[in-house]
Amino acid sequence: MLPRKRHTLAALGALSVAAVSSRHAAAQQGWPSRTVLMVVPFAPGGSNDVIARRMSVTLTKTLGQSVVVENRPGGGSTIGAHYVANAAPDGHTLLFVSGSIATTAAVQKTPYDPVKAFDPISRVAAAPFVILTREGFPSKTVKELVEYARANPTRVTFGSAGLGDSTQLATELFANTTDVKFTAVNYKGIAPAQLDLIGGRIDMVITTVASIRGTPAEKLPMLAFTGPRREPDFPNVPTLREAGVDLEIDVWWGLFAPAGIPVAVRDRLNREIAALTADPEFAAFLKTAGASPAPSTPEELRAIVAKDVVRWTETARRAGIQQQ
Repeated sequence: MLPRKRHTLAALGALSVAAVSSRHAAAQQGWPSRTVLMVVPFAPGGSNDVIARRMSVTLTKTLGQSVVVENRPGGGSTIGAHYVANAAPDGHTLLFVSGSIATTAAVQKTPYDPVKAFDPISRVAAAPFVILTREGFPSKTVKELVEYARANPTRVTFGSAGLGDSTQLATELFANTTDVKFTAVNYKGIAPAQLDLIGGRIDMVITTVASIRGTPAEKLPMLAFTGPRREPDFPNVPTLREAGVDLEIDVWWGLFAPAGIPVAVRDRLNREIAALTADPEFAAFLKTAGASPAPSTPEELRAIVAKDVVRWTETARRAGIQQQ
């Protein structure tokens, strides 16, 4: 009796595995069965929106169903992200969002867990920050900036796109790493901060190339980029590490689904993103935004989000930013 029981259990186990595999295969074969909604949790016109719309054109062709971008702005990306977190995990509702999914969670009590509420699909692109100073600022290098800030605590003022924004948190992390203290001046967006930097009313801004491209701020002194390598368009500007600071920060954009998406659908989407980011035309498009392709596995993207939540939460705490 015992051997027969073992055989029966083994057969049941095999049937169970086969059933799961069959469901996943069926999910892949039948997906997408209708329009795929790609939610962008920001207003039209920003980097999230622009990149998502470019992606949707290619994905519509390769998936054989329309991929439609829908903007659901508000709450620092929480409104759109919450909508996707509560959507059916069938692969027909996706979230395209930047690293704000982690920075927002560092300064707000979000109605979802940024790590557990979503199944990451792939990172799509990444871009470094650049450290800009006003004309006439006494420090011409990162080393000189750090030395000046240490000799003049809180005297150096920096502008950000708002309290708890990635531009503020990136600057506070730079200050923490170099053991200096800056004074934050928070604006409603990065454009007015850059205008005051151009006018000499603040000393420094850490922002992206995309935000300064084609503006007078592009002509301001650049002390360093925060990425792993020098930027091709600015070959004479060092990285932070080359400037003597052991720190790397980037802005990234990625694709997510509600937790529980079929593995076969997730993997199909991951392969589509890998193919998209390998396309030279897409890379050229990203370059106009100061970004570059940065695909990943789902597991790598989940690890990035988890690490960023910890990093930015600690940075906000040290900067005295209260979680709202």
